[in-house]
Amino acid sequence: MDREKIKELFLKLETREDVAAILGISERSLRYFLYKKRPENMYHTFKIPKKDGTTREISAPDKALKEIQRKLANVLSAVYEPKVCAYGFIDEKNNVGNAEQHTKKRLVFNIDLKDFFSQIHFGRVRGLLMNAPYSLPDEAATTIAQIACFNGRLPQGAPSSPVITNMICIPLDNALMRLAKSTGCVYTRYADDITFSTYKHAFDQSLVYVDNEEVVIGDKLAAVLEKHSFAVNPQKITLRSRVCRQEVTGLTVNEFPNLRRSYIKQLRAIMHSCEKFGVLAAAKVYVKKGLCKNPNICGIVDDPGSEDTVIEWFKMVLVGKVHYIKQVKGSRSLTYLAFAQKVNVLFGKDIFDLTELHRFESTIKNSTFVLQYSEGENFVQGSSFYLPGIGLVTNYHVTECGEFFSIFNVDTYDEKSLGIVGKTLNEISSDNAIDYAVYKLPFTINEELTFKCGDSRKSKVGDQVTIIGYPNHQKGNSPYIHPCSITSEKYFQGAPFFTVSGRVVHGASGGIVLNSDHEAIGIYRTGSADSHAYQVCCGDVLFLHFVFDGCCDIRQNFLSTVILDRRDLPLVQHLSFVIEQS
Repeated sequence: MDREKIKELFLKLETREDVAAILGISERSLRYFLYKKRPENMYHTFKIPKKDGTTREISAPDKALKEIQRKLANVLSAVYEPKVCAYGFIDEKNNVGNAEQHTKKRLVFNIDLKDFFSQIHFGRVRGLLMNAPYSLPDEAATTIAQIACFNGRLPQGAPSSPVITNMICIPLDNALMRLAKSTGCVYTRYADDITFSTYKHAFDQSLVYVDNEEVVIGDKLAAVLEKHSFAVNPQKITLRSRVCRQEVTGLTVNEFPNLRRSYIKQLRAIMHSCEKFGVLAAAKVYVKKGLCKNPNICGIVDDPGSEDTVIEWFKMVLVGKVHYIKQVKGSRSLTYLAFAQKVNVLFGKDIFDLTELHRFESTIKNSTFVLQYSEGENFVQGSSFYLPGIGLVTNYHVTECGEFFSIFNVDTYDEKSLGIVGKTLNEISSDNAIDYAVYKLPFTINEELTFKCGDSRKSKVGDQVTIIGYPNHQKGNSPYIHPCSITSEKYFQGAPFFTVSGRVVHGASGGIVLNSDHEAIGIYRTGSADSHAYQVCCGDVLFLHFVFDGCCDIRQNFLSTVILDRRDLPLVQHLSFVIEQS
């Protein structure tokens, strides 16, 4: 039955029989659940730990009632028209979309509605359905409220509760959107998490202000919340400027929605424990640390004979965590792909599709290379990469100290040279100031497995990038692959610079820099030649961004060989990053 048909039938509900019919059950069965079976026998109530150390009470319905509430939720979801500001419990919306509304703001203000579900009682649910725009008669509205409520309240744990909370909050959402608009800020709500953000230096005092270092809710906001019968949890009121870590629904939003470092760190530790001690042992540690929210698992984790159940549960936990990384960072994120591969190996199943990872690895092997020069005691090594239509790209300083450099594939390194490049042999173009050199590739390559050029002019603060190079490479070593993000922009002598989060590994000069779509946007430059190959600098990496068109002098041979038309300028669009040590 389509959405419009369900909505039409819902608005015609009058009796208990009508409610039973739209839910696809008999009226007799419905009466049994409403009047015969005791409510306490239909719910299992338990508590789960919260991040702040307190507990959350969950009232989970039994299987039969849960199915009825699930059907009710489907009906109400067809009737409910989500507000643009609402993101929780809505199809095709999630906490990532909610967080995106508050990125790059000067100020972010968060509040949490206290006892969100239990504040919604039987009378509010019944009143919601009897008033416009639904205007159901008393019997139909009462029947639906009876199905949805437990002990006179909306239970957290029932499938029908989330959509009902959204329906209840429509007037609240309308009022807070008007308040936000009048005070020049953005408002969203994810379930009981309410967020305001602004580009202004301060929020309007009617919304929020600071008094003696205490964040105080303004009069207008307090009045709106009181009018709609919601209270605020005083322990969850935060006001953060952009110089602090701003968070919205568990994600940092200073530059772009991103996971907390602690989330990745914790998952990495869990995976390490699984690999070293086994899944069962890691699961028991997870439970004993109070991280498990499933009371059934907590009760059986140490019971003999429960091993398979615990392992299967923990597998779902790990899969869910990795899926969440994919949701936040995207399906091409190397962080996601790395964890996905670990889960597949751990359980010996293709739980995650790793086609993208396999192609990425194949492209690295096919189109990135080690450059090496050796004469007497002199030994120089650097990185390079091939770009279709341009050639073999590296830093100028990588190949300036020797006449000829051998090219090695990562798989064939130190066994067989793939060819020779040199300034007097096959150089296309080079420039010491910009620190690039381009050579003709002395062998054929599968161009289907190469990194394509991206438009570096579109790169901005907050973008995720990946650095790939071969510092002090030896046979058997893996490439240095480091995901990081652009954190700030500045200018030096008219040229724009970008800094990125992450590590600088000396010895990977000439490596490739990729955007989030795995397109080439720059050249990796690690610093002076006398830097120790294994030295690692923690902190920012400095990107030197040259817009070739009109911002620096390009030699004519470069323009004639690589760029056929100055209006086309492939390197203007593509290779406008040179990375230096900060």
